[in-house]
Amino acid sequence: MAQDRLRQLDDGRVVLTLKSPWADGTRQLLFEPLTLLEKLAALIPRPRTNLVVYHGVLAPHSGWRARVVAYGTPSAVASPCSEASDTSKSAPRHWAWAALMRRAFGLDVLACPRCGGRLRLIATVEDPEAIRAILAALAASREREGRAPPGAAGEPPSPAGVLGA
Repeated sequence: MAQDRLRQLDDGRVVLTLKSPWADGTRQLLFEPLTLLEKLAALIPRPRTNLVVYHGVLAPHSGWRARVVAYGTPSAVASPCSEASDTSKSAPRHWAWAALMRRAFGLDVLACPRCGGRLRLIATVEDPEAIRAILAALAASREREGRAPPGAAGEPPSPAGVLGA
């Protein structure tokens, strides 16, 4: 609602001027301040709710939805008589993270950088301490990456190499 249609009276009540008169001729509504706030708060949707809700055959889990929603392909439209021959498979409910990365950023995160083959997910690490340990080990291995092996090029061997550990 436009703020210029609200006006506070001297006694504290609020007058709301309607954009167009109602069928009974009402042009203004008179509210107590808290009552107006209650009416406005009722109009605010709850968090994480869909603002567009479909019913009937357009509802998400309707058995007939595939017959009325074509999704841009003419083969997706089936005749109402072919109920027994409905072999359409539903799409997966959730996208895999790699498919989302490919779709959103154009990155194929499962392509091996060395050979171009396909990588596969082995595990998901979620523990913060384990993540820190893995990252610290990677940083340490990158520090040693450019160095010559112990004992080569005049570098003294490490104590672990001397003891045979």
